Amino acid sequence: MRLCVIGDPVGHSLSPRIHRRFMERCGAAGSYEAVTVTAETLEDFVAQGCRGAWDGCNVTMPLKECILPLLDAVEPWTASCGAVNTVCFRNGRAVGYNTDGPGVVESLRLRGFAPAGQAALVLGAGGAAKAAALALAQAGCRVTVCARIPEKAAVLAARCGGGAVLWEELPRAAAEHGLLLNATPLGMEGSPEFESLDFVQALPTKAVVYDLVYHPTDTALMRAAEHRGLTAVGGLALLVQQAALSFAHFTGIVPDAALCRDILQELEAAQ
Repeated sequence: MRLCVIGDPVGHSLSPRIHRRFMERCGAAGSYEAVTVTAETLEDFVAQGCRGAWDGCNVTMPLKECILPLLDAVEPWTASCGAVNTVCFRNGRAVGYNTDGPGVVESLRLRGFAPAGQAALVLGAGGAAKAAALALAQAGCRVTVCARIPEKAAVLAARCGGGAVLWEELPRAAAEHGLLLNATPLGMEGSPEFESLDFVQALPTKAVVYDLVYHPTDTALMRAAEHRGLTAVGGLALLVQQAALSFAHFTGIVPDAALCRDILQELEAAQ
């Protein structure tokens, strides 16, 4: 089996390391590479895959949306997200999936957070926020979206059947939600930090804070949550869980929770 991750740039991706460990531990023969593919060369790459050059690929920025019209089919969940992060090439066809949203939900469940009936506050309204918010809503969460651009927050909130709040209302909104998920670049290396983390103090005492940023692994938001004694989950958890779901699409083998936990610990130790 020949697999890869595509994007531009792609050299920083941890996907090869994760999937090679899955292959090794699950006894799946094959290879996994990082391949630079641009928007201009994407159509040729998909054609090569359909001709048998690849068995599957993961898709990262900036290709998650522009690959959609090049695929022969996408699962309904993926169509609702409008973005693809996994492609399987089978029988001359390219089929797309999105494991980011389900990865958020599954990684929370593995940490004891059952989404059904909970209130989730999602920060951001971009691609990552969309996948997370839609998956949480599908899992039974009441989703509220908070973003710097109110119009984008309102559109995403409407799709989730939830509400939207202004960025300035974040501290008030935080008090009403048991899950706060950061799907913005704030706190990422090379990006600005949150102007204030006062909203963490407003969260309920048993709240979970999920920061999708994984570089650095220990963000200021996570530290603030841990200082309050809250459960803090970092972006590496999603990276491993969405990879496990992708691996299942590629191979039919579902990596178990213990293996995912081992790989997550390896990644955290290496950062």
